[in-house]
Formats: sequence, C-alpha cells, structure tokens
Amino acid sequence: MKILLPLRLTCLALALAAASFSVPSVAQTPQSQSQTGAAVERDGAGQSIDDLYKAALKEGGQLTVYAGGDEVTQGFGIKSNFERRFPGMKLNIVVDLSKYHDARIEEQLLRKNLDVDVAHLQTLHDFDDWAARGLLLSYKPIGWDQIPTAYKDPDGRFTGLFMLTFANSYNKNYVSAENAPRDYSDFLKPEFKDRIVIAYPNDDDAVLYMFDKIIQKYGIGFIDQLKANGVQWVRGTQTPRDAVEAGKYAISTGTSGSFVPVESSALRFVLPKNDPFLTWAQTGAIFKNAKHPAAAKLYMSWQLSLPVASNPRQFPIRKDVAPLPGFQTLDHYNTSPEDFVAFMRDRARVERLKSLFERLIGPVQGISPLKD
Repeated sequence: MKILLPLRLTCLALALAAASFSVPSVAQTPQSQSQTGAAVERDGAGQSIDDLYKAALKEGGQLTVYAGGDEVTQGFGIKSNFERRFPGMKLNIVVDLSKYHDARIEEQLLRKNLDVDVAHLQTLHDFDDWAARGLLLSYKPIGWDQIPTAYKDPDGRFTGLFMLTFANSYNKNYVSAENAPRDYSDFLKPEFKDRIVIAYPNDDDAVLYMFDKIIQKYGIGFIDQLKANGVQWVRGTQTPRDAVEAGKYAISTGTSGSFVPVESSALRFVLPKNDPFLTWAQTGAIFKNAKHPAAAKLYMSWQLSLPVASNPRQFPIRKDVAPLPGFQTLDHYNTSPEDFVAFMRDRARVERLKSLFERLIGPVQGISPLKD
C-alpha cells in the first residue's frame, strides 16, 4: 500500500533542478559568465531563450511532454516552474513509467496521431530506435556543447537533459549516519531484518541494473540472504522512498534522492563506499512530427540553460557546472552512465534477467504505482 504524504517536489522534479533559481554553482568559464549580461546563451541555430519563447507563443503556446517517472506529483514542479518562467505557455506533462510511455508512443505512431512533442525517458534504447527510424527532429538546444559526448547524439536527435542517480536511502530517526547502509552487504545486518523495502527489479530496468551488479559482485546467493533478512517488494522507485521517509521501513536501495539533505525530512540519501551504483542521463528528444516544435525547442533549451542546469540536486549534466559542495565529478565514483546505456541496449540480456528475478523473488504484484 502506498504511503500517502504531503505533496512535495519528488525525485524527478528535484533532479530536473526546476525548483530553484538561486545563485548558480557554475565553474567560471566564458559561457557561464554570459548569464551576467556579457553574452546570451544560444542554441545550435543561434536562437536565445527569448527568441524561442516568442516563437512558441506565436505557435500557440501549447506543449505536451512525456516524462519517465513513477508518481504523478513528479511533474508538478516542472510544470509550475516552466509556466511561471514563460507566461502564456501551457505545459501538459504526462508522468508514467518509461516502458509504458514507449508503448504509448508506438501506438500513436502506428495510428498516425502523435500527441507527444517531447519525451524524456529512462528507456535509453528507445532513442536509438527512434533515431534510426527517422522519427526524431535534429535540434541542438542551448547548452548542447556543454553536454558530454556520451550523453548525446552527434546530430542532435536526442540529448541528456539531467543526471539521475539511484543508490541507498535510510530514515535518520531509526538509523545513525555511522550505521547507514552504504554497500549492499550492509542490507544483511540483523538490525535491518524486516525493515527493508525495495522496488521489484523485474519491474524497473534501472533497479534491475543495480541487482545485476549485486549478483556480479556477491553471487546469486546474496539474493537468498537478502530475502531471508525480510524485504517488502513494491512497485515504483519512489514508493520505497516515501515508505522510508514515513518511518514504515528503515532502509531501501534503488531509490533517488537529493545529495544535500532536506533538514525537515527524516530521509537521507547515501552513495555506496565501494560497490557500484547507477547514474544515467535522462534523455530527451523532439519528435519530427511534433505538433508544437517551437515549444518543444523552448522546453529542451530551458532544461539545459544555466538557470536550470546550474542547480542540480545530484550530479550536474553540464561540464561547466561544478559538483555540489562535498562531492567530486562523476568520474571519481564507482558508477558509469555509459555502462547503463550498454545494459539498456542489450534487450535480450535484460529480458533474461527479468525472468531470473521473477524466479528468485516472484512475479511483480500490484497495479501501476501511479494509480496506487
């Protein structure tokens, strides 16, 4: 059963860094200094945010975005910040599991009735497929030159919009910082028995990737030990976060969270010390037959513009944005976004792992986390 909590910006909205426009923690480069008025950031066609905004209004001011996520509330902050920044624009943001979005888009393509303008999803292999089929618009948004090559298509058909990290969460009221679960072996501690909640790995490819790494390091017997220590399996990666924050469980893995603790919350998010963890670039694209291409370009450029991208809650995606205080650049950690891309592209292996985990922990139970 989903724990009902007060509405707040959740993992997707936080990761988008759309909630805050405070002073950017940006490395001092000529491009970052452009925000002071010396210059203006422009997209690959030479258009500024103001140019894109005017074109979007002239087009009608409408936009539909499909956003990968597992709670409806994850789109609220994005919508409010976008519409506040661009008066007269109306953003219809639809949050759903990425695997459901890709099926929804495929149906629309077959019916020749495309609703979506922009999609940003976890299912990274979809963008390769859509690009190969000639379905995506080539567009290099503002900030494109500052996105690492590994996170974008060289022709601009898709690009990473923000970084996401999945690691471990704990409730500070029940677990001390010293005893927080860092590496996966910590989840076997007797004091955590029957106090663990995790999303089904056979329901979410990102969680599946993490469990694949666990098996590679600890062996398949680790899953038996984990089950013996008492795990509540749930649908949706925010469900465990909410349950841990509410004190229903003490710890979880395969969740997102803010690197900087929210003092009013009991939830704490920590990275492993030695074990691998998951980081990836949530990737976005504009469809070639989008009904609102001007608004779509505005949205993509807004996401990557310095006022938004310079306020990450996790690792920054732009090379000219410094890591959060106390953190290093991504290459200093035991994580590889490129490895996750390769994992997602190997669909035969992903399906084999899903079948394995269904055998190990049972079939996925429960309705979509967006409806629970």
